[in-house]
Amino acid sequence: MARRRALKKDAADANTWRHGRDRHLGCLSNEFGQTVPLFFTRERAPINIIGHYKGASAFMLCNGPSMRDLDLNLLKQAGVMTYGMNNGPRTFRPDFWTCVDDPSRFMKSIWMDPKITKIVPFATYEKKIFDNQETWQMTNIKVGDCPNVIGYCRNEKFMANRFLLEDCLNWGNHKEYGGGRSVMLPVMRILHLLGFRKVYMLGCDLNMSENSTYHFDEKREKGAVNCNTSTYKRLKDEYFPQLKPYFDEEGFEVFNCNQDSELKIFPYISFEEAVHEATSKVGDVANERTYGMYDKPGEKPKVAVEIPDEEKKNQLRNVETNNRV
Repeated sequence: MARRRALKKDAADANTWRHGRDRHLGCLSNEFGQTVPLFFTRERAPINIIGHYKGASAFMLCNGPSMRDLDLNLLKQAGVMTYGMNNGPRTFRPDFWTCVDDPSRFMKSIWMDPKITKIVPFATYEKKIFDNQETWQMTNIKVGDCPNVIGYCRNEKFMANRFLLEDCLNWGNHKEYGGGRSVMLPVMRILHLLGFRKVYMLGCDLNMSENSTYHFDEKREKGAVNCNTSTYKRLKDEYFPQLKPYFDEEGFEVFNCNQDSELKIFPYISFEEAVHEATSKVGDVANERTYGMYDKPGEKPKVAVEIPDEEKKNQLRNVETNNRV
């Protein structure tokens, strides 16, 4: 199915694209059903990561206070992929991360960490990051100077029937269409594009007050609380309910691991059960056999053999090391 042209693209992304560094478009027209690049380097070279995690599952780490109630060490197991947003990595360092606001709002360690794949608005490439560790001031480091950063372009008119097909990523509505923009929307689209087909939402509370903000330390004044509450209402009453039939049609399953969440459109699953599902395909990593694996297929031992004590110790050390990473 051909991609659809977005109805209103973000002006900041578009201006940076047109007037930024040396142009390297590499884009194919979508008028004839050709593939349209959606992810780019700073130099506008397309990055093809679509479907890279085909059929896998991921944990979408939202930033509600309920995240504090979870044993996040369970997310360090083999087979678990995590996707964070905004300053959520203060609590847990994810595999992927996305923002939609100015990069100076987010921790320096996120931008500088090569282990985190940062998928961010294209306009962000040329903006500077803030040093929240030592100097508490703006740095001369631009997002484009940081490791493992991938750019995407946004649009600002939400239409559920186009959401999974557009040639850039929607993050809600511009104020001329009623407002209500959220990082959760592009994260959901990116997860689908990367090939993940089961998403488990953690910390998706959609409920904020001045005394209960996030699972990390941050204040929110009354105006910001009201703004977030308004966006939460659109997410739970409009955006996600409208998207769910299209998610279902695509076999894109979304679950909410917070039974007390204000978002009820996605079915509930316990955190522990979600982790069990996510790790089941990987199997019993702690007890995997390696002794005899280098034999030819027809010569591999068909029954369990006694593994030398030294190899058992090495395997145990490897498992413990992996679990700590």
